[in-house]
Amino acid sequence: MKKLVVVVLNLLFVNATFSQQFETRQVGSFQGIKSSQAIDVYLKKGNKEEVKVEVTNGSLSDVLTDVSGSVLRVRMRDGSYKKISVKVYVTYLKMEKIAASSASNVFSEGQIVTPSMSISASSAASVEIGLDADITKVDASSAANVQLEGKSKRLEVEASSAGDVDAYELSSEIVDANASSGASVKVNVLKEIDGHASSGGSIKYRGTPSRTNTGSSSGGSVKKSN
Repeated sequence: MKKLVVVVLNLLFVNATFSQQFETRQVGSFQGIKSSQAIDVYLKKGNKEEVKVEVTNGSLSDVLTDVSGSVLRVRMRDGSYKKISVKVYVTYLKMEKIAASSASNVFSEGQIVTPSMSISASSAASVEIGLDADITKVDASSAANVQLEGKSKRLEVEASSAGDVDAYELSSEIVDANASSGASVKVNVLKEIDGHASSGGSIKYRGTPSRTNTGSSSGGSVKKSN
């Protein structure tokens, strides 16, 4: 009986060992990231650029990481993946661009401090980050979700096809927002807002801007929120 227990425990240990794998990868210099295919990416400011890959129920070789045009690309090798879970921990020196698609999720530890930030999310992807930026540009489409906190002097938002942008926790001096085709945009504006919603799109804003230029058409709505 004792031998049987030992064998079972050993088998469990072996299975656990092979089900979860870790690897640290050295990559070239980058200033942006592009992720896809349900990969979870965690961004952290550091003293050197580094990528750590964690795979559960899969192989490390199935996760591709490379730098192209100053953008770190994180994606899966061509194939079918059902139970695999992939987490990629990215240490960056400078971050100016984030693109997520196909149910990928991107998170940040603390605020990303940068003069400009470009965020693109599509196909049910999610981006949840903190920011301290001069200019922030956001494009969300196809049921993607973007959540922002921190501050930005200028915020430009394009949301369509049920994309959702929640920037209530991002204090923005100037906002230019457009929402269409069932998309939702929420912003916190301090000075000026230009907003237009159409085709069931919705824009809600908090704050008391000194200048407002808003409009709606085809069932869209732009409203001040408490």
